[in-house]
Amino acid sequence: MQKKLIALAVAAVTSGAAFAQTNVTIYGNVDMGYMFRQGNNGAVVNSPSQHALQSGASQSYIGFKGVEDLGNGLKALFDLQYRINPDTNTTIGGTGAGHQYVGLTGGFGTAVAGYLDGIRFGIYGKYSPFGNYSIASLTSMTTQYDRAANALAYISPSFSGFTVILATATNTQGNEGSLNSSHLTPKPSGGNTGDDRLLSANLIYANGPLSIDLDYETTRAVGYDSDRLYVATAGASYDFGVVKVSGLYDVIKGDVNSFIGGNTVGAAFGLSPTQKYDRRNWFVGATVPLGKFSVMGMFGQVKDKTLSDADAWKIGVGARYTLSKRTELYADYAHIKNDTNGRYTVGNNIGDSIGVNGLAMGIKHSF
Repeated sequence: MQKKLIALAVAAVTSGAAFAQTNVTIYGNVDMGYMFRQGNNGAVVNSPSQHALQSGASQSYIGFKGVEDLGNGLKALFDLQYRINPDTNTTIGGTGAGHQYVGLTGGFGTAVAGYLDGIRFGIYGKYSPFGNYSIASLTSMTTQYDRAANALAYISPSFSGFTVILATATNTQGNEGSLNSSHLTPKPSGGNTGDDRLLSANLIYANGPLSIDLDYETTRAVGYDSDRLYVATAGASYDFGVVKVSGLYDVIKGDVNSFIGGNTVGAAFGLSPTQKYDRRNWFVGATVPLGKFSVMGMFGQVKDKTLSDADAWKIGVGARYTLSKRTELYADYAHIKNDTNGRYTVGNNIGDSIGVNGLAMGIKHSF
């Protein structure tokens, strides 16, 4: 299983709708549809076909958020979100939590602490025509967590279109001290020597139809003694009115011994204990509005410089039909072409990974 990079973001925190409230707001999204996955290529073999009823284009969740006016321009805020599977009446992942935070906002900006959304994950969703949860998104092939534990983030006010987000996490994957035994050389029980700490900085520019994000972060390579992983991400979009074009480029590198999966998995791919992790991800996309309809497309690639012949590309196409401001119909298709050693499969918001072809059709409603 690949270790995934962590990033942090709280874009939802800064929405005007949240700060306009003086009481608790209940909000959410429900997505249900038909999904079909099948096909093999590269190192994906004997993958069965599957028909399913499930969320297909977006994540289903319910949340509670609110603010309290403390006077002198200062406000307290909170947001508690819970992910759900409406097809099976279950929550997604452990306790089912989405982001969970409390903080303060005012003229100085916004500061929040808790279980926070990923900056890098958010950038992928921002510039992909399909967001992060559709089978047509490249996110199913990339390496990041969508959220990080024990996190603290600061969002600056906007200055001439520029905003800065600074974030850190004392241990991204559980309580402090919980990862000590996960390292190649186990750390002493208790303490913080095995913690997966994160530092992240995101510069955002938004001015009319133009949007740009630059993000840099570093986190520890859990499973090793002292090595780290580094990621630099750049995303941009421009809305011409008749079409919105977007793109993203990503570089992920690791110190010696930082290849994903540990020595056992690394050896299976012919890697030495001194092999360095090196991967590049990129995509370009476009969305064309046609009244109540919109059509979109994406082409992207994962280029693995650590493993041999393990690259893959993905193409996604889709359409949306708006029934109202809150309800829309969707249809998405995706195909992945793996190199000889590539093993990428189409997935969705609950982590399914079957086949290299996928089709999803359904309805989603937000409230």
